[in-house]
Amino acid sequence: MQQDTSSGPELVTLLVGAVRGISQLFSDRMTAAGFDEIRPTHGFALTLVGEGGTTATELGRRLGMTKQSAGEVVSHLARYGYVERKPDPADRRARRITLTERGRECLRVIWAELSWIQGAWTKAVGDDGVEVLKDGLRAGMRQLGASGELPDNLSQAWWWREG
Repeated sequence: MQQDTSSGPELVTLLVGAVRGISQLFSDRMTAAGFDEIRPTHGFALTLVGEGGTTATELGRRLGMTKQSAGEVVSHLARYGYVERKPDPADRRARRITLTERGRECLRVIWAELSWIQGAWTKAVGDDGVEVLKDGLRAGMRQLGASGELPDNLSQAWWWREG
């Protein structure tokens, strides 16, 4: 059976293009808000630190990267004053990563920007269109057997939770 490839992998191309476009838009809007050093990976990392803090190992697991890569992200965030490393009271060998006041301020802007992006998509395709898109992405990921957290709604998404 021959597969029709005349249009190429259009869906994958659109998905990759959307991710790149949203990432650039996010970066541009964070820069305009005065957070020049924050790129999508840094923004997602900040959402995972939360008020209680976390470790580089846990941060790496949740971001889907190695402890070493997560350490580089944390070093970047610490260099610019978004987080600080403190001894972990539960494990003397570990360092707890916690938000600074600048980190909390940045997090508020991140939530606002992510909400704005979601709202723009909703305005473009409507509430029903967004629901169809989300359902389709979840179904496609299940069909592919792809890993990744696919929450039922934004309140369950680790990268969307406010607080």
